[in-house]
Amino acid sequence: MWLLLLLALTIIAVILIQYILSINKAYKRLNNYTAKAFHSDYGRMSYLDEGQGEPVLISHGIFGGYDQGYETLKNILGDRHRKISISRFGYPGSDIPAEPTPDNQAKVFLGLLNELKIDKVYLVTTSAGGAAAIKFAINYPDRIKGLILLSSGVPSSKKTREEITGPMGPPDFILNDILMWFFTKYFGFVFKSMFKSEIDGKIYNTMLPVKPRKKGIKVDETITNLDMDINYDGYPVEKINGPIIVIHAKDDPMAKFEGIEKFIARTNAQTAIFETGGHLISGNGDAVSINISDFIKNNIKIKTRLHIMRS
Repeated sequence: MWLLLLLALTIIAVILIQYILSINKAYKRLNNYTAKAFHSDYGRMSYLDEGQGEPVLISHGIFGGYDQGYETLKNILGDRHRKISISRFGYPGSDIPAEPTPDNQAKVFLGLLNELKIDKVYLVTTSAGGAAAIKFAINYPDRIKGLILLSSGVPSSKKTREEITGPMGPPDFILNDILMWFFTKYFGFVFKSMFKSEIDGKIYNTMLPVKPRKKGIKVDETITNLDMDINYDGYPVEKINGPIIVIHAKDDPMAKFEGIEKFIARTNAQTAIFETGGHLISGNGDAVSINISDFIKNNIKIKTRLHIMRS
C-alpha cells in the first residue's frame, strides 16, 4: 500500500516538474518574439512584421496569436516575402473591444496597413480567421492583392443561432495551461482525431501557453465562429474581385468541405484540393507551399504585365 502511494506521489511529482519546465519554456518562447503594438480604434493590437518583399498578412485560427500566425507564414513561405501576423481580438497582446466582431477585426487589419503604410497585401486566412479575412476582402477590395484560404472557415448557409448545433470551440475545462499541456503531452491522439491530421510539436508549441489566448478563444467560440452563418447575407463573397485560391482537404472535420464547395462555386476561386490531410492538411506541406508560392508569383507577373501595357 505504502509502495503504491509512494509510486503515485513520485509520478505526480515528475509530471509537475515536467509541466513547470515546459510551461516556463512556452512563456519564454512567446515573449521572445519581437512583437510590436499599435493603437487602433478598437484598442491595443500586437503584431509581428518580419522579412522583405511582397507583404503577406495572416488572419490566424483559434488557439492562435501573432506567434502562431507568423510560424504558419514561415512554414508555407520560407524566407520569401514580408510576413505580417497580428493577434486577433483577445489573443496575445491584443485587446477585446465592446463589439469584437469580424467586421471590426477587418477594420483593425485596415488600420494596421495604414499604420505600416502598406497599400495592398496578400491575405492568408486559416480556420477561424476566415470571417475577418473574408470581410476584409469584401469591404476593402482596393487593399488586397489576393486572398489565400488555407483550411479556412467560409460562409456556408444562412442559419439562426438556434439552428447552429455542436460545439463552436473547445470545452472550458481545457482552457488552462496545465490541462492543455497535459492533454497535448499524454493524449495527443485526441487532437489527432479532432483534426484528422498528424500533429507535430511545432503545432502544440503555438497553442501553449493557453492563458494569454483564452479570451480570444472565447470570442471565437461565441462570436466569430457563428457570424458567417448568422449574418450570412453580410458575406456577399461574389463581390470579391481580386484573385482567390482555396487550399483544403476533403476530409477536414472542422471546416467542412461541403461549405468550401459552395464558396468555390460562388467565387470561381482557384483551388488546390487534397483527398486527405484533415484540418492541418498534413502530408501535403510541400504541395501547399508550392501552390501558395505560385499563386503569389503568377499574380505579380499578371500585375506587372498590366502595368507595362498601361504605360
